[in-house]
Amino acid sequence: MSWALASFALSAVGAIGNKRAADKQAKYQNEATARQFEYDTILTDNQNKKLDADYAYAYEGYEINKRNQEELARLTDEKNLRRYNYDLQIRNAQQKAQEKAFAKSERLYHSQLGYNQQAAEHARQRSVIKQQEINQKAAFDNEDAVVKSIQAEGELAALGQTGRSSSRALLMLKAERGRSEAKLAESLVSARRDFALTLKEISRDQYGADLAAFANRMLKPGELPMPIEPLATPIPELQAPKEIEEHDYLPDPIMGAKAAGGSWLQVASGVAAGIPDKWINA
Repeated sequence: MSWALASFALSAVGAIGNKRAADKQAKYQNEATARQFEYDTILTDNQNKKLDADYAYAYEGYEINKRNQEELARLTDEKNLRRYNYDLQIRNAQQKAQEKAFAKSERLYHSQLGYNQQAAEHARQRSVIKQQEINQKAAFDNEDAVVKSIQAEGELAALGQTGRSSSRALLMLKAERGRSEAKLAESLVSARRDFALTLKEISRDQYGADLAAFANRMLKPGELPMPIEPLATPIPELQAPKEIEEHDYLPDPIMGAKAAGGSWLQVASGVAAGIPDKWINA
């Protein structure tokens, strides 16, 4: 009987000791779990704050890049517009210069044609005057020859020559008059031939001068092409950072389940295990 009681007492003391040890272990584990939960809470909060900061930084970079692209496009458009206006000024200046040169060429061309016409007309007038002078000289020479012939015939008649000698002298006078008239006629024909050739040469020279003036005549300038108007510089499409959604945040930490200490049922079962069967059956 005493042995049974001692065994029972030892079982009870062991069960209580085990419970105390389990309670102590659970306390340490619960304290560690609390510290881990506190750390996880701080870590989660920091991670979520970093997520917000990274998104704000990325979105700010997106806005900066967008502004830079727009400014670059604006500066490019301004540069292209300045170049276009400069090219347009050059084109308009060249167009104006060519039109002025053509107008000057036209004035010179028509002035040259007028000069050629006047020069040819003056040459013709000089040729006509020269031919008139030749005709007048021939008429005067013919009149002189006639007068001399008449005078010679009168002198011959005054001498009172008759017969064959008189007829011979008269024939000689007429023959001399005929030769003189023939020479005058030939001279007039030659002069008229030269006059006709001279007129042809004048016309030919005028035609050649007109051709030379035409060869130097400037072609009418066409319309110079306009410079190509610049197109607006395209702005690349930029994708904004993805907005943070609820599921992107780390979930709030959950404290781990607390460790349980020794159960009094376990103590009771331990104690019960130490009771003799005969006590239980009695």
